Amino acid sequence: MIDHEILAGAERQAELEAAKAAFFMSGGQVQQCGLSETHPRRPLSWNTAMTQRAGARREFMQKERDLAGLIRTHAVMDTAHGPVTRTAIQLRNKLRTLGEKLTTPQVEQIAAKYQVQLAYAGRRV
Repeated sequence: MIDHEILAGAERQAELEAAKAAFFMSGGQVQQCGLSETHPRRPLSWNTAMTQRAGARREFMQKERDLAGLIRTHAVMDTAHGPVTRTAIQLRNKLRTLGEKLTTPQVEQIAAKYQVQLAYAGRRV
């Protein structure tokens, strides 16, 4: 006894074969792709982002050490009455005159990390 689904599948296959025959009779052609077209394309250029970032951490740490040196140098200001410690805001303004664009929190963080004593400005946190 033959299953009804097998008969239905055979009928669909016969219809498909008839449609293919009509396609080829009317001049239709099948174009088969080569194996190389199934593989992903290779990148056009090498990804240089990784090589550019390789020394970024080291450069950042060196820049931070240089900034810490500047902060340490300019944290204490000599006046006629003796040395005066600058606040983070005053130090930020001084560094901006020297060409270093830092925010007040950045100055405070670098000073804290490298143990540079700054004057308290009395601002509320």
